[in-house]
Amino acid sequence: MKRALSIAAAAAVAVLAAGCSSQDKGGTEKNESGGSGADGRAAAVQTARIYQSAVNSDDWAKACGLRTERYRHGSVKECVADNAPKTQSPEPTPTESDEFPPLRRADGSVVPGKSTPSATGPDRAKTGTVKASTPQSVPAIGDHPAGTGVLVEYSVTWPDSTTTSRKALRVVRQGDTWLVDQSEDIAASDDAHGNPVRDALMRG
Repeated sequence: MKRALSIAAAAAVAVLAAGCSSQDKGGTEKNESGGSGADGRAAAVQTARIYQSAVNSDDWAKACGLRTERYRHGSVKECVADNAPKTQSPEPTPTESDEFPPLRRADGSVVPGKSTPSATGPDRAKTGTVKASTPQSVPAIGDHPAGTGVLVEYSVTWPDSTTTSRKALRVVRQGDTWLVDQSEDIAASDDAHGNPVRDALMRG
């Protein structure tokens, strides 16, 4: 009789332990796949900060690599070509002259056209260090999958003024990688409701 009770007790303990292990595993998998845990949110915040810093510095190879394929609208190479600033060549070709056919000097050389400011010239505003914070879960909307919303902030300094830019980024997990799927400017109306990150991302 005692032997039978011992066997039954041991079986009950084994079943209980298996149940706890299954629950722990399920919870871990949920956090890893959904990114709802503390580690997931920290990774989302880091990705948002690195992404916005790359955009601000025109490092489109890095920025496009941190976008989802849907947000890139194609390959990384195509994304870079679509977004990288276009600069004027230092020596205008004949077709870049103000006149066509181009004006030529007595020695046959082409008279250069007037130079125009480039996207990386002195007319470009300086941006400060990007700060990322306020991670929160955001549901899917339209073509955007559910993910983590992150607030990014940085200063924008022109020769005569300085302002603060605020954006909401939707960061999603694809496998072991965190990627940006949406970026929205935060409007005054978003602040009015008390949750600007969610409100901005749910407009898209």
